[in-house]
Amino acid sequence: MSLPKSFHLRTREGTIPIPSVGFGTWAAGEGTWAKDSVITALKAGYRHLDCAWMYGVDQQIGAGIRESGVPRSEIFITTKFWPHFSHPDNVELCLDKCMEGMGLEYVDLYLAHWPCAWKATTREALEKATPGGSPEKMGALEENGKPVIDWEHSASHLAKLAGKKGSFVPTWKAMQACVTKGKAKAVGLSNFSIPEIEELLEHAKEIPISCNQIEVHPWLPQNDIIAFAKKHDIVITCYSPLAGQKTDGATLLKDGTVARIAKKNDMDAGQLLQSWAVQRGTIPLGKSQTPSRIASNLNVRKLSDEDVKALDGLAQPGDSGRTVDFREKWGVDLFNNN
Repeated sequence: MSLPKSFHLRTREGTIPIPSVGFGTWAAGEGTWAKDSVITALKAGYRHLDCAWMYGVDQQIGAGIRESGVPRSEIFITTKFWPHFSHPDNVELCLDKCMEGMGLEYVDLYLAHWPCAWKATTREALEKATPGGSPEKMGALEENGKPVIDWEHSASHLAKLAGKKGSFVPTWKAMQACVTKGKAKAVGLSNFSIPEIEELLEHAKEIPISCNQIEVHPWLPQNDIIAFAKKHDIVITCYSPLAGQKTDGATLLKDGTVARIAKKNDMDAGQLLQSWAVQRGTIPLGKSQTPSRIASNLNVRKLSDEDVKALDGLAQPGDSGRTVDFREKWGVDLFNNN
């Protein structure tokens, strides 16, 4: 049986379709991985690309779109700004840089990558900044090798936990201005918890919070925040839908239950996990460099209630999908950094 090809995404004008399976472009690495994979994905039938300034592959993505022959109007494109663009004066600048890199006149969805803001060095530095390397090379102010957190423009929930005062509302309004100017059809969030979303709800009546992108997979089902999002008509897009590797080497792709259910349904493991995500009403953003897996990840199919329940049973309480990688990568303790 088939699953939905798209879901409804709220915008200022009403709703627009967002394809129910997206192709992730994060961690593309060196070489032409991103361009080649985007071409393969689009030719396989994907019409949803998930991008971000921090991924550093905007030019490759743009080249892939053009070489694929698929019209821009048929592709749903998401991008995101990194924390040092979070000051309201710099939100639009990051979007402009992303659009310039990809050769676009607009994006379909523009997200705040994290609820935490960093301080930038100078506007000029941001204008010249390229992703990768140290925070300073990206135009982010740092002290003792750590980015300096801009508590004033961080989500109030995070700031309060650190004994500070802050608000993401001014940044959110700058994001909404990108919709008003026609540079984005919709705006949303990424890695925001329920309290961090709640801060913005009263400021999202005319131009809504369209999406929250979070880590989701059977080990980390995020049931509470998904239920909250559905209550407020916020689409959930899921990064790392196939999960990563644990410290003991275990992977969800090789989990015994996943293997058994995949075999039963004549699927590979990735196809099964993507199907589970869509069946829950969420949008998986899997990625691969292998053409056959790129194709199978798109070919989602409806699972039996028994199989869904078995995958739901893999949840491991205590696992956390938010801000952990952020802290480990940058050495930032969000709650004890001045």
